[in-house]
Amino acid sequence: MTQTSEACLYKNNKFETSSHLTALDGFRGLLAMWVYLGHLANAVGFKNYVLSMHALAVDLFMILSGFLMAYTWKTAISFTHTFSFSFTKTAIPFYANRFFRIAPLYYFLLIICYCFLPVLAEMHDASLKLIPPPWAESLDNFNPHTVWNFSTFKWLFLHTTFAFGAVPGMESTTPLPDWSLSLEMQFYLIMPALLLMFGRVNVVLLATLTAVLAFYTPSLFGNYLTPGSVTHFGQPSFIVYRLNAFMAGLVIAVWLRNRQLEKPSLMFNIYTVLASVICILPLSKPVILGYVLFIILVLNRTFILNQLFSLKPLRFLGDISYSVYLSHILIVIPVVYWLVNQQAFLALGHTIRFIVAVGLTAPLVILIGYVLFRTIEIPSTRLGHYFLRR
Repeated sequence: MTQTSEACLYKNNKFETSSHLTALDGFRGLLAMWVYLGHLANAVGFKNYVLSMHALAVDLFMILSGFLMAYTWKTAISFTHTFSFSFTKTAIPFYANRFFRIAPLYYFLLIICYCFLPVLAEMHDASLKLIPPPWAESLDNFNPHTVWNFSTFKWLFLHTTFAFGAVPGMESTTPLPDWSLSLEMQFYLIMPALLLMFGRVNVVLLATLTAVLAFYTPSLFGNYLTPGSVTHFGQPSFIVYRLNAFMAGLVIAVWLRNRQLEKPSLMFNIYTVLASVICILPLSKPVILGYVLFIILVLNRTFILNQLFSLKPLRFLGDISYSVYLSHILIVIPVVYWLVNQQAFLALGHTIRFIVAVGLTAPLVILIGYVLFRTIEIPSTRLGHYFLRR
């Protein structure tokens, strides 16, 4: 395909109109529910192998994000030839779109946290004392003392700019699971430069670099409770931890875009396979299985599976997934606090406890997620589009 005809396709927004892969909406919705149910299971002392791995859902979110950001990119991108785009016409609108998509809901929930911070911290600590989290079993004299301090200029600056995830010790300073938002914003920041490297630097080399970073970063910068030799991030909130996950999704998106324009060359296919395999290797086996499922859904090779993930209830969960992911903890904390202070609840078996907790929190999580989606997410996205059209 010639450069001219290729440019016409992008000018006519071919990818913008064809990129809504409904099966991925369902996939994203299930990931958000996985995180919510995993947090709830820990809070009520319910032990389940799948729910205990809920943190891995974030890795799959990163893969999805890398895929969708590249798949809906407004200009041509390729592994095998150089290309360019206008920073002011492409990168700046991209940054603005992502800001209006992510920031308004986050800022609103930060205000809610600020208003109820002492109460939330007290409830959180009291619940942890009665039902310690799984990781506390390895600690002697576990005595939770949550410190969420919103009062410093450093905290305000780092959180309003989303830079807090790149600063050791700042990645978990709110009740929200927001460290992943900082990680995602870091990816958005470097994504235009990363795309420009395609066609100039072999994509397999780029994938290898991200994989090496993912392998060695935990030993240098820490791995959850384990400090690193250089510093200690309590969460993988710095981009070097998970750039490979974003890259794994991005590589598939570039291949799929080019396949829709023309049949990819053998070399293009080889680059795609090698790069995607290298990117995914540092991640855990469940994430690798999730990546395989993601590719099956993207390629639409299994009709029944794609239809299942495209069911309206799952697509609805996909629509509200960001609101559910970000707000659910503000519902889980007070409801669990009330439950664990009921002797009848503590006398129940772990499974019954979890069922009761789901019954009380799930309707609230979904309802509040929907309300936030309708009242904040949709208007703020439209506001962003309005400013970009001016």
